[in-house]
Amino acid sequence: MKPQTTADKRLALFFLAFAVVLVLVWVPLDAGTGLFEKVRRRFVIGDALGPTVAGVVIAIGAAIAWLRPSRSVTLSRNNVLWMLCLLGLFIFSLVTMRLAGPIAATWTESGYRPLRATAPWNYIGYLAGGTLLIGGLTGLASRRFAARDFVIGFGAALVIALLYDLPFDGLILPPNGDV
Repeated sequence: MKPQTTADKRLALFFLAFAVVLVLVWVPLDAGTGLFEKVRRRFVIGDALGPTVAGVVIAIGAAIAWLRPSRSVTLSRNNVLWMLCLLGLFIFSLVTMRLAGPIAATWTESGYRPLRATAPWNYIGYLAGGTLLIGGLTGLASRRFAARDFVIGFGAALVIALLYDLPFDGLILPPNGDV
């Protein structure tokens, strides 16, 4: 008698396969450049870096899910409510990230587009949406919202933004490239 594969193991295998296809097939075929490029004697982020990092994170999560001991789990009303809360938080955070910069620049003469690559304007949307996302996720997980969680979220979003922005001169933080 062979052991049955549980639903969480199948889900882990699905996402591990997805991550492998993403990193080894999809990104190389879709990205116009590599992970990094040397342009005029300086390094710039290539089109493939973001999706590759996302694929590696997905693969790590799938591996952790695969290695975790299985338990019998059924989908309950609470699970559906949890997923709906997460979906609502993700949508709210992304909309905030997209609109915070342009709304903050409404009182300027030039508008947001010419300012989007200059500090502090390039950080407004990323920090606002990232703070809401991290603080909101922490609050949902702990079942209580505290200002401390949003301060930590702001700090984490700022560190991530600086790690992407400081080493590369020509980088425009998301979602500023689309605005």
